[in-house]
Amino acid sequence: MKKRIERLRGMHDVLPEAYRRQSQVVDRVRALLEKAGYDPVDTPALERSDLFQASFGQEAWQNLYAFQLHQRELCLRPEYTASICRLYLEHYQQSPLPLRFQYVGPVFRYEAPGRGRYRQHTQLGVELFGGQPLRADGEIVQLACDILHELGITRYRLELGHVGVASGFIERLHLDVQTARLLLSLMEQISRSPEGEQAAQARLEALYPERSLTPSLPAAEAARGRRLASSDGSNQLVAALLNSFSLPFGDEDSRREIVERFLWKIGRSEQRALVFSALEFLRRLRALAGPPPEVFQELRQLLQSYQLDDDPLEELEQLVTTLMEVTGVDRRQITLNLALGRGVSYYTGLLFEIHASDEEGLDLQLCGGGRYDHLVEAVGGTRGVRACGFAFGLERLISSMPASQWHQPGRTQALVIPVGKHDLAYACHVARLARSEGGIIAELDVNARGVSNALRQASQRGFRLALIVGEEERQANTIRLHDLLSGKERLVTYRDLAVALREGGDRA
Repeated sequence: MKKRIERLRGMHDVLPEAYRRQSQVVDRVRALLEKAGYDPVDTPALERSDLFQASFGQEAWQNLYAFQLHQRELCLRPEYTASICRLYLEHYQQSPLPLRFQYVGPVFRYEAPGRGRYRQHTQLGVELFGGQPLRADGEIVQLACDILHELGITRYRLELGHVGVASGFIERLHLDVQTARLLLSLMEQISRSPEGEQAAQARLEALYPERSLTPSLPAAEAARGRRLASSDGSNQLVAALLNSFSLPFGDEDSRREIVERFLWKIGRSEQRALVFSALEFLRRLRALAGPPPEVFQELRQLLQSYQLDDDPLEELEQLVTTLMEVTGVDRRQITLNLALGRGVSYYTGLLFEIHASDEEGLDLQLCGGGRYDHLVEAVGGTRGVRACGFAFGLERLISSMPASQWHQPGRTQALVIPVGKHDLAYACHVARLARSEGGIIAELDVNARGVSNALRQASQRGFRLALIVGEEERQANTIRLHDLLSGKERLVTYRDLAVALREGGDRA
């Protein structure tokens, strides 16, 4: 028996009712965004892999649909932002700013499938290039909230963060680039839950295990070695220090190897201490997450204790005030979380996410976005360009909409039934007239199983009317208009058919 080919795990088919709902939502959101000045664009689903290297670090690369074809490294689009930056560079680099774009289309990530999470899903979003950051950030967050209100979603949680606080602290530690990126990428885990925080700590413990420098080295001398290494000491000085312990070195190569290993362990130990001080800072940021305005004072005290700039807090305070005044967002719907991470590495300032509950009360992230002032340069631009944006997951957005938002089109459906094979051409003309002039959905009967059978099938499928054409109707340029609800029939001329259909066939 031939094996049935099934759809891939994590993918989903879009059936007619779901497709109509998607189209309704896209049309409504697109109209709202166009009124705000956002022009619709699209990009290829297939791009060069290196376009996304600035977006996704090595850790996340395994979740992308990346492959090699004809000696080229290619990737299915995992998100839109980098692609829109490429589009900007190719077509709009000399255009005056600001520029506003909107988009909707499929993206692909090889992630574990789950409720509301697919390996191919649809992103609907905007990107804004240029503008003063505070004003531009305020515009995109307001637009995201406006989209929810347009779709009748009023119960949601807006989570606001700012990557500048955490990145500023991490930069001050002078960690190597790879370690700093790792910490920033772990922010998402840390901000989600205590379990995520524990997982992040376990990851760092595995990468930076706690171990002694050298088994035979006294603790005091090890500390002396760390001070020596951190004060720009040389290999010769370290070698002299080790000589004072009467340790046998052997030949010169052995001496060099021991000195280099000793210095590496000192550096690794210092790196571990810095990494875990950064982890503790991120923990404290997450612990203070809460609603405004109370949380602002606590966050200011924390930043002062670490001697960090509180400018990001001032930006967020102004943004929160504007949101409550302009969009009517209740402060209880807003959470400040300066440990918020977004899973991609290009953000430079504001971060935000919007969460809502589905029909069963499960939390769904509907939207995410923020500011990314260096991404245009990272994908090949000659200079940085201020930019920000957001994206909704269309499938999750639809699942959160109340039933009252779905409007069933009240269009009449009719089945056009040719009695015999010679009546087919006339039946096609009738069907086209019913669609173009009568404003109804008109299907042509293609089964050719007789009029009685066709009427029965049409009734079972919920059709309102049947348009029957045989030899007599064809010769007289008439149509038998059959009401499937009442069973009544009447003859109408070809010329009067459109009027009769617009009246709904009530006089049949």
